[in-house]
Amino acid sequence: MWDVKNGATSDLISPRLVLRALDSHFLTLCLLAEHQPAASYLMGHLPDDWFAKWQLMAMRLKDLQQDPGYLPWGLRAILARDGGEMIGHIGFHTRPNPDYLAALGTHGVELGYEIYPRWRRQGIAREALEAMLQFARQQGVSRFILSISPDNQASTALARSFGFQQFGEQMDEEDGLELLYQLDAEPLIAPKAD
Repeated sequence: MWDVKNGATSDLISPRLVLRALDSHFLTLCLLAEHQPAASYLMGHLPDDWFAKWQLMAMRLKDLQQDPGYLPWGLRAILARDGGEMIGHIGFHTRPNPDYLAALGTHGVELGYEIYPRWRRQGIAREALEAMLQFARQQGVSRFILSISPDNQASTALARSFGFQQFGEQMDEEDGLELLYQLDAEPLIAPKAD
């Protein structure tokens, strides 16, 4: 059902979606408001919803500049396979097992996502989240963290449907109170070739 092409930084393909890694060049084009060159580079249509996320773009660009190996774990465009429109974004906040999760008494990797308004309530978030969990499990990750606003009932329901359990809360500087959810899953490490 899920297909990873040509290594860890390539597209993750699901039945309706392409999850494409957003590299430094693309994020720089977006931050410079180079809409058409950015869309051409991504090979997709970029909505205004994406260009409103300049703080996220700047943060992830800085992460990539500090650690180019973060790319496979970083931010990905959620593209509709039919038409190539960017309908959201998803990504891991760091590589697995960052220090800030240890400070919360856990390990694993945290991820976040957003589906743009006109694409919500169509199972897009479920499909994208499943693809990302599958990718990380193939890399040997077995614990996943989500931070969700208490008011976001749709994301809470989605997290619980995957088996995420609340284990704490935190105060985010931008988003306010967030509830922390954790999922333990068996890693899917491919057997080594002889």
